[in-house]
Amino acid sequence: MLPKYKDFPKSDARRYMVALFALERLKDRATVHYVAQEIDCTRAEAQRAIEAAQVQFGVEIEKVGPVYRVVSWGALKRTAALGLIAADADAISALTVSFNGL
Repeated sequence: MLPKYKDFPKSDARRYMVALFALERLKDRATVHYVAQEIDCTRAEAQRAIEAAQVQFGVEIEKVGPVYRVVSWGALKRTAALGLIAADADAISALTVSFNGL
């Protein structure tokens, strides 16, 4: 399971990566509304994350009607980005299990 948007601190680039992977998972349903639901944030936060990824990392995103699609990952390596957020997902899961087990 991948982490949610707010699992990372404000201004953390991993928030943008979470939004990008949500676009990929949602495919034809990747509107700001569904992205926000998928990553558990507001629509404004999802929109800002998508825009920030384009500006900061050169990610190319195509928008057809309300639907977004990642065309190019720009300066990001997709597998490296996934590794960054997935590693934290494992740590978050371990902490959750640890705290729930108390």
